[in-house]
Amino acid sequence: MVSSIMPGATGANALGVDQRMARANGAAPQRREMPTPGDSVELSGASLASSRESVRAGLAHVQEALALGHEAQAMLVQVQAAAKSGSQADLDAALSAFAERLEAAIGRGATLVAGGTVSVQAEPGAASVTIDGVDLRLKAEPSADDVMAVSSEAEVADAELPQAVQRSMEKLQDAMTRLLDSVRSLEAHQGFLGAAEAASVRTDLDADSARLLALQVRQGLEKAGGMAIANAEPQAVLTLFRA
Repeated sequence: MVSSIMPGATGANALGVDQRMARANGAAPQRREMPTPGDSVELSGASLASSRESVRAGLAHVQEALALGHEAQAMLVQVQAAAKSGSQADLDAALSAFAERLEAAIGRGATLVAGGTVSVQAEPGAASVTIDGVDLRLKAEPSADDVMAVSSEAEVADAELPQAVQRSMEKLQDAMTRLLDSVRSLEAHQGFLGAAEAASVRTDLDADSARLLALQVRQGLEKAGGMAIANAEPQAVLTLFRA
């Protein structure tokens, strides 16, 4: 959650489940190497506010993608029912209604549901993290890699339609689980940034102080059982920063 204020931290620049919050087999956090003299992290009010806005915008994008994912799941259930009843009209209506809602969302800038990415400045002074989207668009000839395996021109008489629906549901569930992980991570960043602003954290942390702050936050999250600190009471959040 706070790798950017731990000089020397490494790891993939992707946002999902924040593995830094987890403990391997209950082991205590390992000690990092000694910081390079002069390392510092800027935590000015402006940088905190900028990161909070970036996280807020990223969270809105992911939540919209999740909402459309739920709509995709509902559409697949309708397609499954139409295939069982043999109603081509119901099948066409389900596919076209979902396609229209999805295209409207993409037109408003919902890039994640078109398979795009969103960059988030989750922490002041750190490199942006990237949230990968999921392409929910229906295609006339979906490939094996497409999440939506149901064709936009599906026919109820197609014997493989039920299998296509099942594959779509499984892939969609995996994609939504990943997006939910991103939401939890963003909420944790949001909570940290909010607490940092409320506590008026000093504008410049040296490497040792940054590492101590990161350790306190991680231990606080572990004691809370991984709960997103964005949902905690402000005073409970601020206890994470007390020695």
